[in-house]
Amino acid sequence: MASANRGQGGAIDLTTQDNPNQENMLSRLRVPVKNTVENQENINPKQSNRTVLGVLQNNQRSRSHLQRGAKQGASSQVLSCKNDDSGKGLAERSGYKPPAFQIHVDEPDGACARKQVSKKSTVEDTLKLNPSIVKCRQPLATIDMSMDVGFDSPMDMSVIEAEEKPANTNEVSDYAAEIHKHLREMEIKCRPKAGYMKKQPDITNSMRAILVDWLVEVGEEYKLQNETLYLAVNYIDRFLSSMSVLRGKLQLVGTAAMLLASKFEEIYAPEVAEFVYITDDTYTKKQVLRMEHLVLKVLSFDLAAPTINQFLTQYFLHQPVDDKIESLSMFLGELSLIDSDPFLKYLPSQMAAAAFVLANYTIARGSWPRSLEEVTGYSLDDLMPCVTDLHETYLNAAQHAQQSVREKYKGTKYHKASLIEPPAKLFLN
Repeated sequence: MASANRGQGGAIDLTTQDNPNQENMLSRLRVPVKNTVENQENINPKQSNRTVLGVLQNNQRSRSHLQRGAKQGASSQVLSCKNDDSGKGLAERSGYKPPAFQIHVDEPDGACARKQVSKKSTVEDTLKLNPSIVKCRQPLATIDMSMDVGFDSPMDMSVIEAEEKPANTNEVSDYAAEIHKHLREMEIKCRPKAGYMKKQPDITNSMRAILVDWLVEVGEEYKLQNETLYLAVNYIDRFLSSMSVLRGKLQLVGTAAMLLASKFEEIYAPEVAEFVYITDDTYTKKQVLRMEHLVLKVLSFDLAAPTINQFLTQYFLHQPVDDKIESLSMFLGELSLIDSDPFLKYLPSQMAAAAFVLANYTIARGSWPRSLEEVTGYSLDDLMPCVTDLHETYLNAAQHAQQSVREKYKGTKYHKASLIEPPAKLFLN
């Protein structure tokens, strides 16, 4: 076994030595120290090989603890004697007196742990801890606390400001002038042709009015944004300005336009199946998707069209007004979507300005503010033709065949704006 261990990397396992070797090692202990020193002086010392502890094998672990302790004790005694002999030889030559001879004995299991515990307790005893802190360390100790003490958070909430409502991208005051300029440029690019209905062989203005009135109901049914309705009407007018459509496909065009506007504006747009359902399954899902693709091609994928709603938001930012005036302005703006004639000949910025003027005059007997005149470049004289047409539509709104817009603005959400009586005549200056 010993020779086998030497063949594996030169390691010698001390626990595998036989009994004769142990007797030789024990016999060396009986040799007088003086004779050993004399022999070391007379005989040249031989270089001893380094002893390397071999790796314990699994079958060696099964030996009893008593045998391992005896063998290890014997080997440690031999090594201690050798070190002692060499130390004495050096002491006689150099006059150095080595320390007393000691044999190290391994401590039994658990002794180190007991020492650490005792040392830890000694350190804790020496520390001058607050008695209240030491008491808190006791597990399951009863804590005396009066119930009159409040349990409020110690965090000071007064320094935290209230969460502000995220601003609309069109309401950023630092860039309001640049945003308005960009919208004015884009409204010309995304403008439908005013007289396109004359070139449509199979549809009329009344058919278009019915379609837009139906889209207002769809927007209310699915709680869509007002901007979505404005965009859908813009897509329809631009599409009809370039394509001839049969009356049987007009609702399909409106459905596809509303689907595109929802995808562009809404966070959670209705699914295609919802738009198929609101048409009473007149069209299939495949037909709606094909028309959506066709509308995108005709519009050249340019969906960011400025609307009356966006310009009204700009005007309210520059000239704050009463909430009732805002609601009436929005009502007049949507009322202009129903009839293409005469309102398609006006730009969205002009329509928004006319709605602002008419609403301000109806409620506050105001006019076109100087601040908005400077921002838009429109004077009151420039707006009067548009204001006159819008006023006439406002007067006839109660008798119009399509009433979805009036029904929408009867609620308290919009301050019952559609129930406000229009002025019989305008006296603007």
